[in-house]
Amino acid sequence: MKFNAKKLLLVSSVAAALAGCNSSDNDKPETPPENTIVSMDIRLMETTDIHTNVMPYNYFESAEHNEANLPEWGLARTSLVIAETRKEVANSMLFDNGDLIQGSPMGDYMAALGAEHLKGEKHPVYKAMNHLEYDAANLGNHEFNYGLEYLDEALKGSEFPYVGANVWKADDSLEKVSAAADECEVRITEDFYETAEHMYDPYVILDREFTAADGETYTVKVGVIGFTPPDIMGWDAAHLVCNVVVSDIKKTAEHYVPIMKAEGADVIVAIPHSGLNNNDDEFAENASLHLGYVEGIDAIMFGHDHRDFPNSTGEYGDIPNVDAEKGLINGIPAVMPGYWGAKLGVIDLRLFSKDKGETWAVDHSFSTAELRSLVEGSDGAIEDLVETEHEGTVEYMADSIADIDVNMNSFFPQVVPDLSIQVVNEAQLHQLNKWKAEGEFADASEDAIFLSVSAPFKSGRNGGTDYTNIQEGELTNASVADIYVFDNNTPAVLKMTGTDMKRWIEWVNSNAYRSLPLSAGETFLVEEFPGYNFDAFYGGFNADGEGLLKYTVNVENESRFTDINGHQYTETENEQLTSLTYNGVEIADNAEIYVITNNYRASNSSMPGVDNAVMVKEEFAFNNRELVQFYLADRLEMQEGTTLEFPNAKVFQLEAPNTTSVSFASAKLDEGLRCATNEITGLSTEGEDGTKEGTEGFTIYNFNFDYSGEFNCKAK
Repeated sequence: MKFNAKKLLLVSSVAAALAGCNSSDNDKPETPPENTIVSMDIRLMETTDIHTNVMPYNYFESAEHNEANLPEWGLARTSLVIAETRKEVANSMLFDNGDLIQGSPMGDYMAALGAEHLKGEKHPVYKAMNHLEYDAANLGNHEFNYGLEYLDEALKGSEFPYVGANVWKADDSLEKVSAAADECEVRITEDFYETAEHMYDPYVILDREFTAADGETYTVKVGVIGFTPPDIMGWDAAHLVCNVVVSDIKKTAEHYVPIMKAEGADVIVAIPHSGLNNNDDEFAENASLHLGYVEGIDAIMFGHDHRDFPNSTGEYGDIPNVDAEKGLINGIPAVMPGYWGAKLGVIDLRLFSKDKGETWAVDHSFSTAELRSLVEGSDGAIEDLVETEHEGTVEYMADSIADIDVNMNSFFPQVVPDLSIQVVNEAQLHQLNKWKAEGEFADASEDAIFLSVSAPFKSGRNGGTDYTNIQEGELTNASVADIYVFDNNTPAVLKMTGTDMKRWIEWVNSNAYRSLPLSAGETFLVEEFPGYNFDAFYGGFNADGEGLLKYTVNVENESRFTDINGHQYTETENEQLTSLTYNGVEIADNAEIYVITNNYRASNSSMPGVDNAVMVKEEFAFNNRELVQFYLADRLEMQEGTTLEFPNAKVFQLEAPNTTSVSFASAKLDEGLRCATNEITGLSTEGEDGTKEGTEGFTIYNFNFDYSGEFNCKAK
């Protein structure tokens, strides 16, 4: 990334004394600059990625389990931290970064009630947040999952302003990228920012009466600007294409921050729903690093990654001018407080005025950033506010669908073919074959291959218990949500070649597995590669009950893709995929293949395997989670009784001829131990505690590449 060297030198010099995540007040300079006439401290607090986790309640567990185990999340628990943190200071503000209305069973329940329900009843997240007196909030990508009408009705329940600087209304008067009649993509030039109309307020400037060090009260103008990932145009294309235009985060900030300063903003707080990595991409999904180089921004309160910042794990150590331990992005204090309200982000700013309080400026050398963890208990007032929605969610999730004969979990999908992925793949392929029977894909060749691909969507992203874990021999609405947590995904079909499919599998291998032999202390799985990107293919069963698709991966071979940074990479001639067959025959490079997946993956046009594929169908009438429900209903209709059997198709197998075993971190759950020590072949564990991406709360498992026995864990 190219940055202004003069600015970098200046910011670095004034940032040297910035206190860090674990700093005490004793570490802060006590004497303000000599030319300071009046000084003032302001505390900024942030929540992010709440995902409708208002109640501290695990809807995937029984009422008895919840009675005995208070989850380490929920806005009702964060509320107590907010109250304590506010009481410590005279001046404070509270912001939310986005991803509020989707992502938990309560979010599912509210979406099922629809936009019409919200016309007469506030969404539970806003009942809680109004009570907590938020100052402003930002739109995350998941705010758009249920469509613009639902979002608009939900936002009417907010008693605080929302910002979304890079989301605009689509307008026929705007310059198009193409003259094609059906082309809705707009060319974003400098003129665009002057002529386009915003969908939401790009920023707000809030007048706040704050107390200074001299005991007097002064008005401070706090500017707040927010951004959402530009990728929403692919992720929620069904709702947004031809309705919304999204601009680049950094360029939009560079346009508006000077305007905010000109309008009198003393302090500018950026609240981007955008993570942190080292990239210089335009329209970057994760652009918080870029904002650290926009002149005039005083604090960055970000989210989207579900990570902690500041932290001492070393995960951001390769990004220039990022000090993760102190919470600095190019000298600007920054926080990202994880997810689900498990932490609160806190930035303390030191302001000074040279004109007796008429205007204010921030001295970043006196500012600090930290995260605060939950305290004992939960706020009963918030629990009471959402009691009706909570009870409705519990009832909705408990509805039974079918009995099953095995456990379904996502503990080990990278080493053993996994039923939590396979059930989704079965449902998707079921729908693909329905479309084929109805005359879709009429141009397909006689020997075209029809497949499905999916991933384990709950695989430890949010801690050592965040895994699909269905063990009681029953599928309920909660189970389906447990298997497919993203209820906004819609099905899409890609047409590709055998070469494309092979590159896709090689891409997954290159990202998921460390090169063997491992170095001392290394674990086998690349922890930075999220499980929800571990795509596994599936082709159904033959008449003898054997899986039609089989592939073998030698993880001792060198990876095909190296120097991976997002979707930037070096592609080599190396091959880890040693065999890929369908119905016992090797899949040719020129084979014609139709693959059903979700719209998120199908729109990922920069990913190897998808980059040369053609999207031949998108279906917006239902989502992929509903596909699972439709499939289960069809299965039950075609048989007697309510018990469904799920044999494992045993799609893939890893080989490592010169390796005895490897270790990796996964679920810290009793069921994980049971499946590894007594049920699934090749797996073992001594129950040793482990970390994943520096986060504690996981268990270390071992795998010896033995695929000779049982692949499924029986129902408890």
